[in-house]
Amino acid sequence: MPAARANALLDGFRGRLVVSCQAPPGDPLRDPHHIAAIAASVTAGAPVAGVRVQGLDDIAAVRATVEVPVIGLWKDGDDGVYITPTPRHALRVADAGADLVAADATGRARPDGSELHELIRTVHRAGKLFMADISTVAEGVHAADLGADLVSTTLSGYTPYSPRQSGPDLLLVRQLASRVRVPVCAEGRLRTPEDARAALDAGAWTAIVGTAITAPAVLASRFAAALG
Repeated sequence: MPAARANALLDGFRGRLVVSCQAPPGDPLRDPHHIAAIAASVTAGAPVAGVRVQGLDDIAAVRATVEVPVIGLWKDGDDGVYITPTPRHALRVADAGADLVAADATGRARPDGSELHELIRTVHRAGKLFMADISTVAEGVHAADLGADLVSTTLSGYTPYSPRQSGPDLLLVRQLASRVRVPVCAEGRLRTPEDARAALDAGAWTAIVGTAITAPAVLASRFAAALG
């Protein structure tokens, strides 16, 4: 991707909201048309900077529906490294229409034995930007050193060696913002507008929110539980 276009794309995220439009297996919304409708709804109702979408068909459907940048990923499996785990997955995500490709950038072994630098190189050769989903400061620094265009706290609390907590990992956001030159994205357990604001105050370039906006089943269960 030409530098001018890449810079413009990243600048468009600064200080703004990205909405993750996904649905878990078995959810009635787990359909490309439904996911595209959700993406259209959130981008029509607020000045959203972009959307994060899982799955090749969903990416293609959303790309055909909205004008904002699409962060694409492909979850293959449900254990270990499964978020866009290999260069093959990354290339398919890019071909599906994603402007940015998000992938697991932790230090764990990939199913095909490939290395992170191969994943980043594949994405860049496809003319897309690479978002590194990480769980620790060391992983974020390493990904940025290898050429990742953004680092995201997506996997904090979801690797065996990262801290489990109920809220967003603002300490990780703060530490990354002081250590890397690329934009830091706050993602994971941002449950309220105040959480998103706190993430930006901690140094995040953008806040990525999913469940708190696009998961009706989870939101309804919280209300039901509160009513007892």
